[in-house]
Amino acid sequence: MKRCILALFVLSGSALWSQTTASPSLARPASQSNSGLQAAEKIAQQDPKRVVATIDGTPLTAEQALNLLKEIPDNQRPSGNLESVLERMYLINQLSNQALQQNLQNQSPWKQDLQFTRDQILAQAYLQHLNTPGSPAAQSAKQYYDSHPQEFEQTRLSGILVAFAAPGTPNAAGKIMRTEEEARAKADDLEKKLKAGSDFATLARTESDNQASAANGGDLGVVNASDPRLPASIKTALANLQPGQISDPVRIPNGFYIFKVVSRTKMPFDDQLRSQIITKQIFDQYKIQVKDPTFFGTNATNTPSLANPSPNKPPAASAPSPTPATPGKPASTHP
Repeated sequence: MKRCILALFVLSGSALWSQTTASPSLARPASQSNSGLQAAEKIAQQDPKRVVATIDGTPLTAEQALNLLKEIPDNQRPSGNLESVLERMYLINQLSNQALQQNLQNQSPWKQDLQFTRDQILAQAYLQHLNTPGSPAAQSAKQYYDSHPQEFEQTRLSGILVAFAAPGTPNAAGKIMRTEEEARAKADDLEKKLKAGSDFATLARTESDNQASAANGGDLGVVNASDPRLPASIKTALANLQPGQISDPVRIPNGFYIFKVVSRTKMPFDDQLRSQIITKQIFDQYKIQVKDPTFFGTNATNTPSLANPSPNKPPAASAPSPTPATPGKPASTHP
């Protein structure tokens, strides 16, 4: 239980801990902190009973000091002054012991906080355990990957945006004021030029209203057809295009896009993708199905779950698809 309390302090980013990591005068590069810990390990191994510090009049041996420092998980160990880190860990240890003496671990709200933190850590540990290569979950993920190739296909796109203004839009300097009909006529003309052999990158630089991608010859980065953020009209337009082919103008809320498929590749089945598929399968298994909407204070027949808090924003771990490049990504096709 004491270790759980210590972890709670360290992982929560409390003011107590932040005093160690945020002080400019004590900050050091991570490499120095790591080398300092290596030196401490060497001394503790050679002479574990050597007194290396005193805190509040209490002597600390090399072995005791190292044990305190090693209570911090490797991926949470701050890159600060090693003496200050030890000082804070000793303080946390003492406060933790005093809390235990007062039986605070069995009182609200600390009891619930500890249980919640414990459950989160164990849940993450179980997900990592499932992701072990060769495990049944890993094998299931590989089978899913092999049987759903379209979900893991990456498409690199270039695009030309011809924007229009909605009726009633107030005129302003620098704002595109063409009508939808005018935009459609221009997009059709550009499509003809492109399919007659005009260079896509050249036209994108001079004609696209997406300034960010136009500067890069229309490059929109990489998208994935299974990405829920990708509009259905764009998915349909890209579905049957082969590398080098150009789409008809695709209407979006503020304009028309002409796309060129640069390449299609399949995401490699690496450790990260395997973990994403496993996590998605777990989330799908435990997705809530509402039977009594009145209990939840809503008339909806199905409400967003913790695993998927927003229908338009799935958690990163549950969506095995790459994030489109920032410049002009089709998922947010604003000029």
